[in-house]
Formats: sequence, structure tokens, C-alpha cells
Amino acid sequence: MQAVVQYGTGGPEVLKVEERPTPRRQTGEVLIRVEAIAVPFYETQLRSGLLPASSEPTVFGHEAAGIVIEADDETLHGRRVVTMSFTGGAYAEVVAASQYTLVPDGITPEQAVAAAVPASVALALMKTADIEAGESVLVEAASGAIGGYLVRLAERSGARVVTTAGNGSADIDHNDPDWRQQVPEGIHVIFESIGGPRAAELTAKLAPHGRILAYGMLSGEFPAFPVAGLIARGITLIGFGGPDAYGKRVAAARAEALDLVADGTLTPVIDRTYPLADVAAAHARVESRAGVGKVVLVP
Repeated sequence: MQAVVQYGTGGPEVLKVEERPTPRRQTGEVLIRVEAIAVPFYETQLRSGLLPASSEPTVFGHEAAGIVIEADDETLHGRRVVTMSFTGGAYAEVVAASQYTLVPDGITPEQAVAAAVPASVALALMKTADIEAGESVLVEAASGAIGGYLVRLAERSGARVVTTAGNGSADIDHNDPDWRQQVPEGIHVIFESIGGPRAAELTAKLAPHGRILAYGMLSGEFPAFPVAGLIARGITLIGFGGPDAYGKRVAAARAEALDLVADGTLTPVIDRTYPLADVAAAHARVESRAGVGKVVLVP
């Protein structure tokens, strides 16, 4: 089968398309003929070495949608599923998966993979934030995959939403180094995905007893929040990451997130699709941050 293998860390050129043996599934796994693969921003950080990754040449990728071709349960044969793996292997024509979610009828594989992980992350974040109608919410990177779903879900909950983006499509342009000073005061919930040492400036914008949910580091640095600033204002800081707390909560929200896509509540936004052979161009597109929505690979 054709697959994308990562050789070391660096630019998109470390991803090589080559022939690899078709994986064999283990008991409890399904074998999936891949139809669409997501290219999330965190994968560019894994590839570049900013986030820790395997040093051995390995099939890259984590999010895929496709048709089940082998399974212990024969009723799964021919069903479309999505899978998210923390161990890689998704940039391929066939993938074996132990964790998967059935895709509702009427959703294309591109839509399914574009929504499955970011929409379930957004839904899990919303459930954790426990937002009440009338509260004000700051969504950073609102033009990104997760941010876009957060905006829709927060508005649906009755919240007043303030957004940031770097492409002129939001209330605040976060390309401005001082953008945090433009955030109105009295924010109840901040969905923190940019990170960096200046994230602490946002604590002054929070209402007393506000909440910060930190789940990303688009700047390449974790957000820094001095404890003294949090205590003084009664702020709750929630770290949203890791395969246990994060992975299990997100996986539990996946079926509901896909149902929200199926009923039209959430609409997947796809920036561009690329053939698997153009994986380097797809990664360059994601790193440019020029688009809005998900970049998808098609084997």
C-alpha cells in the first residue's frame, strides 16, 4: 500500500511517500480502507520536532475516515468509520484501529474526518466549561478547526462570543502583538489555544471566578499563568490535554459531535484537499495558516 513515512524531524520534506506492507489487524481491531485523512496543526508540530515524536521511520498521521474491510463483527463490514490514533499510521491507504466511531449516513468521508476530532474536542471543552446563557466567552483562533466549532457551540448555548483570528475574519486580529489589550473586560470563559508568556495578560480581562481552558499552543509555547494572578481573582485554570483526561473525554464526545454534523447544527469547513502524494504541500498549507477550515488528504 502507499503510505507516508516520517524520516526524522524538520520541514515537510521529511515526509516521504513510499510502499509499505498492508497492516494486519489484531483481535478487537478493524481494518479500514482509508478514504480521507485530516492534517491538523499539531501534526506539523510533531513533524517539525516541536512536540515529541518517534525517532524511528514510521507511518505518520493520526486522523482518518474510511470503510471497514475486516472486523471481528461482520456487521461492521462496509460501514464508514472515523478513527483517531495517538500512535500514528493514518497517512496510508489502509489502517488498523482499535478505537473508531461509526459515521452517520449522509456525511462524506471528507466531512467526517474534518469534523470528528475538532468538533469532539470543541464539544468536550464546552461540557467542561459549563457555560451558562448570557455569559461572555473568548474563543482564540476562531478561524481554526476547533475554534470554529467552539464559536458555533458557544453561540448555541446563549453565550456572547468574542473571537480572535489572524486573517481578518474575527473581532480581534491576534497577529497584533498587543491584541490581548483589545479584549473587553468581564469575560467569563477563555478558550486558550495560542499560548505563550503573554497569555497571563488575559487574567485581568476575566470576571471574578472566571474560567480558562488551556488546550493549545499555536504560538509554539505553552501559556504561562502566574498562580498569584489566578488566586487574586478566583480564576479557575483547566489544562485540557493528555491521552487520559483529554483523550477519553474527547472520544466520549465523538458520536454526539458527528450527530450534530448530521443534523446540520455543525458544518464542517474544508479548506483544501490534496492527494496523498502531495503531503508536503498539504503540510505547508497548514503551516501557512492562510486557509480557513481543515486540510484533507485523499489516498
